[in-house]
This record gives sequence, C-alpha cells and structure tokens, in this order.
Amino acid sequence: MVVKMARGRGRGGPISGRGGGPPPPGIILNRLQNKPKSPYVPHHPFDFILCEPAFQRVKPAPNEDAFTQALMKRNSDLSPTEQEQASVLNLVTKIQNAFDTLIVAPGNFDSCQVDESRQVGSFKKGTMIRGRNVADIVVVLKTLPTRECVAALGNRILEQLKSGGGGGEATAKQLRMTTNERGFAIGNQEATVKVLVATVHQNLRKLDPELHFDYKIVQSHLAALRHWWL
Repeated sequence: MVVKMARGRGRGGPISGRGGGPPPPGIILNRLQNKPKSPYVPHHPFDFILCEPAFQRVKPAPNEDAFTQALMKRNSDLSPTEQEQASVLNLVTKIQNAFDTLIVAPGNFDSCQVDESRQVGSFKKGTMIRGRNVADIVVVLKTLPTRECVAALGNRILEQLKSGGGGGEATAKQLRMTTNERGFAIGNQEATVKVLVATVHQNLRKLDPELHFDYKIVQSHLAALRHWWL
C-alpha cells in the first residue's frame, strides 16, 4: 500500500507555515495592525492640590499677608537702586564698546589679539545685589594669555575709556585698572567691571602654568560663556 504525502493545508484549515508550524511573521504583523486600539485612559495619582475643590476645608486658610510683606521688603533691600544699575550699565557699555573697537581696528596694539567679548554674571542675568556694583565680562583671546599681555590689554582699554570721555572728564580720571589672577578689573567708587580672560579652545593644551594663566581658571571662564549661551 502506497501512501502519498500532500503539501500545504487543506481547504478551511488553520493558517500555518510549511510543515504545520506557526504562521509567517508578515501575517502576524497584519493581524496586529488591523486590531483596533483601545482608548488611552490616564490614571492620575491622588493629589490633594488637584482634588482640593472636591473636599471641604477643615480650618480656614492661613493669613500670609505678613509673610508676603516680609518677602517684598527683603527683595527691596537686596535689589540695587536705579542709580547703582545706571552706573554699572554705563561702565559696562563703555568697556564693551572699547573691546568692539579693539577687535575691529586694533591699530598698533600687538600685545594680544581679541576674538570676542561677552557679558556674563549676575548683572547680565539681572540678579545683582545692592551694594555689590560689579559686572563681569569674558574676553576670549586668539593668542595665549600671558600676564604681560593681559596687563597691556587692560591699560589699552583704560586709555580708550579716558580718551573717549562721554561720562564726564572727572569720572574718566577716577577710573583705575588692577590686574589679578583671572584678568583685570576697571572701576571707580560707583561701579566695577571684572574682565575675565580666556582663550580659544585649541590653545588650552598649550597653556604653561609658569607663563600663562592657570588652565582651570581659563576653563572656568569658558564655562561661564557656555552658561550665558544656555
């Protein structure tokens, strides 16, 4: 007796692969795509703030007028006066214009090359505190930041401020420039601007601690620029 084997499936039989295995992946995908999706029902956790209208208060709401007045008074004590803000803004604008002029037309100044200058810090963010009339500007050099070139840069900016005038001859003569480990500062009795010196990224590995500014200090000034961009 000879038995013949038939391939495939019989009419009306279940869908399966060759040899009675599972259906092909394409058929399963079509079934999943054609299956209706159940609606999404969000389930929020219990929150007293969201459910407050549904519950009756056990005791009356506390009176926070005194607390609010104390906060307003403290904010007024910490906020700088309009005169302080105007003094800092005037000095920052002059120094920023001096840097812009030095970038576009350096003239005979060859101690260093300035790439850009940006305002950073509390004054730029509008969080300056009364009595601390200090603004910060980051200056990025194309050259390596040596102490000699930074001092020459500070003297050049000071000369431009004194020669430019605009804020009164007496005010211009009162300006002083002092160098420090982070750059230099220019100011008078009313306001001070700290100039934080940095260099372009490709010069970071070339910094020599005996000749140039400290690597970590320069890196922190570049981080202040990234913080301003954010």
